Order: sequence, then structure tokens, then C-alpha cells
Amino acid sequence: MPERLGRLLTSALAGRPARTAPLGWVFAHAGQWGIFLPPESDEPAWPSDTTYLKAGSSLTLPAPGARPDAWTGASGWVSRDGNRLSRPLLVHPVLTALAAAA
Repeated sequence: MPERLGRLLTSALAGRPARTAPLGWVFAHAGQWGIFLPPESDEPAWPSDTTYLKAGSSLTLPAPGARPDAWTGASGWVSRDGNRLSRPLLVHPVLTALAAAA
């Protein structure tokens, strides 16, 4: 998703205890932010501002511990708290509403 949408999403879901947080690991790369979802989380469709990569897609991830640089757009991890996977049933409605309002 675009960085602006990723920032809105992480802000909207911030402050939850790690074990109950709907948002898992988040990474930034080249102005795009990504979250990890369980396989087959593509229904219902995600907002048009986002791209859902199906299982088996290839993606280069930032090094562990790397933090994005706001000035250069360098890759990094925005958050690595809680579970690796995000909870699509909780994230989907929030992301859809944010995308519609943005």
C-alpha cells in the first residue's frame, strides 16, 4: 500500500497490546508499506490503493532491525511487535475505510 495509507493504518491500530493487536509486522520499501496476512486472505477484495500478493509471490524484505529513513525512502521495518501475521478480519474494514476517506 502507499506509505500515506500505511501510516494511517498503523496510527489507527496503534496502542494495542502486542498479543491482541490486529496488525502484525509492517515493512516499508520504496514508498510502499506492506503487512503479512495468512494465505487466502484476498476475499473480500482489498482497497484499490493496495496490492494483494498471493502465496508464492516473491518479495525482497528489509534486513532484520532495519528502520526506514524518511528522507531517503530506504527500506526498513516500521513495526515488528506481536505476531508476524496481521488479522485480516480486523484489518480489512479499517484499511477499507481509511482508503475511502484518503
